Amino acid sequence: MTNVIPFPARKIIRLAVPPPLAKPPNVKASPVGKIIGTIWVITTLLWTVMRFVIPVVVFWQFLRMIWLWDTPGAHAGWNFLAYFAGYSALYYFVAFYRPVWERNQDANHGGRNARK
Repeated sequence: MTNVIPFPARKIIRLAVPPPLAKPPNVKASPVGKIIGTIWVITTLLWTVMRFVIPVVVFWQFLRMIWLWDTPGAHAGWNFLAYFAGYSALYYFVAFYRPVWERNQDANHGGRNARK
C-alpha cells in the first residue's frame, strides 16, 4: 500500500509546434490549360458511365479483330489497337491529371503524403 501512483500525472508535455505553412504560389493558367482542365472536369463527371461503355466497345473491337484477322483491307487489328490506346490514354488522363487550379490549391497542405 505504500506504492501509490497518482492519477492523472501532473507532468506538462510540450509538443513541438510546426512552422506555419507558406502560401502556395499563385500561378496563372494559360488558355490551353483552362480548356484542358474543362475537358478534364467534364470527362471526370461522365467517367462513371464511360468506364462501363468504353470497355464494351473495346471488347467488341477485340472480337471483331479476331473474326476479321485474315480479311485483307479490314484493318481490324489497327482499329482495336487505336481503341485500346485511346481508352488507356483516357483512363490515365482521368486518373492522374489534375488541372492547374487544383494543383496549386493544395501545394503545401497535407504533409508528406499529399499528392503533388
